[in-house]
Amino acid sequence: ELDWKASKRLDLSGEFEQRFYDNSTRYDRTQLTLSASWDALEYLDAGGGFRFLTAADNEGILHPRYRIHADATGRYSRWDVDFSLRFRMQYGFEEFFYFTSFSENAFVNRYRLKAGYHIFGTRFDVFAWLEPWGLVNNFNGRYFKKMRYVAGGSYRLNYQSRVGIRYILEDEFNRVDPLQSHILVFSYSYDL
Repeated sequence: ELDWKASKRLDLSGEFEQRFYDNSTRYDRTQLTLSASWDALEYLDAGGGFRFLTAADNEGILHPRYRIHADATGRYSRWDVDFSLRFRMQYGFEEFFYFTSFSENAFVNRYRLKAGYHIFGTRFDVFAWLEPWGLVNNFNGRYFKKMRYVAGGSYRLNYQSRVGIRYILEDEFNRVDPLQSHILVFSYSYDL
C-alpha cells in the first residue's frame, strides 16, 4: 500500500494485493485498488475508488473483474481509542466499458465499524472491526450475504513505513452451502 497526502484535505492511495487459498498452494486473485478520500468535515470523510482484479475460476483460468466504490466515513475518539464507521456502496462489473445489469452479486452495501488503539510509548497499533455485507438487489429477498470479523496490529518501522498482520474470519449466510473462511494477511505500507 502506498499513501500520499496530496493536500491538507485530500488523501490518495494505491494498494496491490495478492491472494492465495488452500494454505497458499493455489492462486486466487490479484487486485490493484486506487482510492481518494476528502476530509469533508472534521469528523467525516468522503471518498471513492476503482479496483481492477484478475480472479481464477475452478479450472484455474483467469478472468478480469472491475469494482467501483463510494465511501462515507465518520470518525470519533474516546478513551484514547479511535472509532470509525464506514458506509460503502460497491458495484462490480465484468467488462471495462460495459456496466452489466444489476445482477444479484454486483451491487453490495458494506458497513465497517472499526476501533483502533495506539499503545503509548511504543510503535505498535492494534485494531479490530466487524463488517456486514448486504446485497442491495438480491432477488430472493435475503439482504445479508456475509459478516467479516477482523483483528490485527501494525508496527511502525520508521516515520513512513509500517508492517502489519491481521486475522480475518468471514462467515457467509443466507446461502445453501455457506463458507467460513479463515484468512491471515501480512501487509506493508509506505507513506509518501
